[in-house]
Amino acid sequence: MADKAAVVLFSHVSNDNSITGAEKLLLFFARELSSYFDCLLVAPQEGKLTRQARHHGISVELLPIPLVYGMYTPYAGLEEDIRSFQEAREFKEMKVWLEQRRPAFIVTSTCVHVLPAVAAKSLGIPVVWKISEIITENENTQLSINVIDRFSDQIICISQTAALSFTEEMRASKIALLPPTWDDKGMMTGAWSKLRGERRRELRLKPGNPLVGYISSFIIWQKGLEHFIHMAILVAQQRPDVRFLVIGEPRDKEYYNRCKRRVKLEGLSSRFRFEGYEESLSEAYCAMDVLVVPSLVREGFGMTAMEGLSFGTPVVAYDSGGLGEIMRAVDCSEDLVPPENSEALAERVEALLAQPVLAATIGARSRGRVIALYGPAAYRERLRGLAEAWLLRWTGPAAEAVPAEPPAGKAAGESAVPEQAPQRSPRGRRAAKRRGRLRRKLARRAVPPRSARRVKRPRRASRRRRTSRKRRSAAARRR
Repeated sequence: MADKAAVVLFSHVSNDNSITGAEKLLLFFARELSSYFDCLLVAPQEGKLTRQARHHGISVELLPIPLVYGMYTPYAGLEEDIRSFQEAREFKEMKVWLEQRRPAFIVTSTCVHVLPAVAAKSLGIPVVWKISEIITENENTQLSINVIDRFSDQIICISQTAALSFTEEMRASKIALLPPTWDDKGMMTGAWSKLRGERRRELRLKPGNPLVGYISSFIIWQKGLEHFIHMAILVAQQRPDVRFLVIGEPRDKEYYNRCKRRVKLEGLSSRFRFEGYEESLSEAYCAMDVLVVPSLVREGFGMTAMEGLSFGTPVVAYDSGGLGEIMRAVDCSEDLVPPENSEALAERVEALLAQPVLAATIGARSRGRVIALYGPAAYRERLRGLAEAWLLRWTGPAAEAVPAEPPAGKAAGESAVPEQAPQRSPRGRRAAKRRGRLRRKLARRAVPPRSARRVKRPRRASRRRRTSRKRRSAAARRR
């Protein structure tokens, strides 16, 4: 699409050594949205996110913008603190920068990234707010909901579970769902058997050693590593052949070391493998026989569970928020257990390990369902509907002022001079062309098939006669 409208996307973080689920989501969103808009990514600093964005042809700008963490855990003075943030130098500089850019709209990611939305709305720039988490429920939750409502034109929620935080009126008027997906290019489907063999050899696993895995971008207590280890201790007592793999960057070093000490005290060090952050998880998912997701907080969505299911790996998880939603959607509710019940985790893992053929069948069935519901094709179709609506809503020509009273008529005897139509600005003309192209595209879908249309074409004989006449005339001129 030539001369695309500009959109600015604000990421709340840009980690140097790893990339979180929210960063992955925003990057994939920006890549797909680039088919419709000219996207610019704004991040607080250089990191994996910004490097990958540039690699995919997305422009990047670095702006340090304070985050309002109280939006996730609301408190009584939240609105006053947001007002005080607006007095900070970073906010004022961002507002000036945004006013100079004047994009068609902005996208801000996560509930804590409030200030871009506040600045945009103060400038009359529409705001799309992406919510991928569940706001903590307490007596002040409505304060966060009110802020998001006041400073947004549309809210994009990652799941039904995340949308339930908002009022029924908001869900009906401004909330749309856009569940995440994965990048097919990183799946390497044809090489799964090879990847499985290579990773298992690296882990020194024998063919008879089942592998149970745990994956988290950042290892913190909320992601339930201690529960995974307690589950592993119970499984190890019944199955001496099972091995365990933990992958993730330790954000809380004290917590991480405590978990590793527990493994050592139980005498299981030889059966555990702890790995740091991994850029590509294809080998790990392929090597695992069961993936365990023991999240202790209500997740907005189960990204790790979705990725595991997309590789055909059976998943056992706590029924925590969006985790439960995705597992039920793909008909895997039997693999959900009550939160904080590591004994139930162990029982379900043991049941799957005891029947490897059944586990493989469950994995293959779940893969088909997760592709149908959450695969790249489903994601692109949802995004197409949103993008076309945004094009029509926010990239049309600016509304012209309507006079309060009709213009006075000409006095008798005055010559009537036709008034010139107001000239559109170059930006308005370009926007009108974009809108026209989109409408023509939508109209073409209703055009009858080619066989039903009659197209008159000049007959070949007529074309030959015209050509021969031209040749004779040219020959006569040469003579």
